[in-house]
Amino acid sequence: MMSPYFAGFLYIATVLTGLFGNIWVVCSVARSRKPKSLMSRSSPSDRLRAYISVLAVIDLTVLMALLVRALYHFLPHFMLDSNSCRAMFVLENSVKITSLTVLSCISIERYITIRKPFCSEVRRQFVNATPIGASIFVGLVVGAIIVQINSVTVSSDGLNCVRSYRGKAIPRVASYLTAVAFLVDLTIISLNYSQIVRHVRRKFTKRRARVQANSRVRESLVNEPRYMREMTAAIVRVGVFHVVCWLPMSLMQFIPDNTIQSELTAGIRLFSNFRDYSITRWLIFIATWLTSMNAAGDWIFYAVMNRDLRNLIRFATERRKRSTMSHAASPSTNRSLRQQVPPSMKVLHSISYRSSIGGSMDDAAGASFLQSSPKESTVSQEPNSPYGVRAKISILTRKESDGDGDMV
Repeated sequence: MMSPYFAGFLYIATVLTGLFGNIWVVCSVARSRKPKSLMSRSSPSDRLRAYISVLAVIDLTVLMALLVRALYHFLPHFMLDSNSCRAMFVLENSVKITSLTVLSCISIERYITIRKPFCSEVRRQFVNATPIGASIFVGLVVGAIIVQINSVTVSSDGLNCVRSYRGKAIPRVASYLTAVAFLVDLTIISLNYSQIVRHVRRKFTKRRARVQANSRVRESLVNEPRYMREMTAAIVRVGVFHVVCWLPMSLMQFIPDNTIQSELTAGIRLFSNFRDYSITRWLIFIATWLTSMNAAGDWIFYAVMNRDLRNLIRFATERRKRSTMSHAASPSTNRSLRQQVPPSMKVLHSISYRSSIGGSMDDAAGASFLQSSPKESTVSQEPNSPYGVRAKISILTRKESDGDGDMV
């Protein structure tokens, strides 16, 4: 009796890991969204953030389907019906193929951005056509999944969902087409990331060979930059993660065994209601769980480890903090700061203002001189005093002498 609860707790842990992470991604991308004008074109970073936000929403749906599986494991005697089995079958397989297709679109976007295989105009058209082609592809695969509904039913004891292809050739063909779709998406992801790594290494090899050809010393004068190592390692991690999570299920769908196909794509309570613990059942359990683990870990590889998105989120957070601090400085605070200004500074400001607006040039020069001199700062407050008149006379005398000197 501990086996169904063990599977249920594993599913719950996976759901919680992906739930908080994907919600954080959706909220962060929504808060850090930049204003877009009608004339500006979307940059690769903008498109990547859009793909990541869509992927987070789809992964949340995948995790909700896994949560339903967990609830059935915690309620081992809860009965099922054919409609529930068919709804779970369509929902789970549809969101999984959609998630994998979005991952392939991200890999295509990264490959085009880094590799630049075409000219700018062709790249722009190809980038705009990628989501349209992906939508058509997903629509066709979902149609093939819906065709298989008639092969899904409830077991005789009402505790699990099963599939039966007896006398039904169209659902069997549709199931193979669905398996091919999963494998095509995974192949696109693997090829794009491998080509990116190959392109980066080839560019660095050409650069090192060019430096060696122009140098007298036949040694490696160019070391591999740190950013190149980090980018290569990040791409390899992402590619290996997707292959490990999706390849077992993609290959097992081609096995011509009705029992394996039943538990792999339609079964809710695995291990034949936890009575058969053979190696095949364990492989089916791990393969189905890994696809959900991919949905729970995508936000780590595409948001947490994505430097551009992380920097944008940090910039938006700092901008909100600055705006909050600026709003905190209320008019009352500004008035209190003005009240703290000494009266002498106020008088100096009023004198300089009057001299610059209504006074003569000599008065303005005298006022500015008096304000700039710390010893005469108190004299400027009394323009009619003997000290003020004496200072003006000295200024005029100096100007006349300077004028005579210029003439000479």
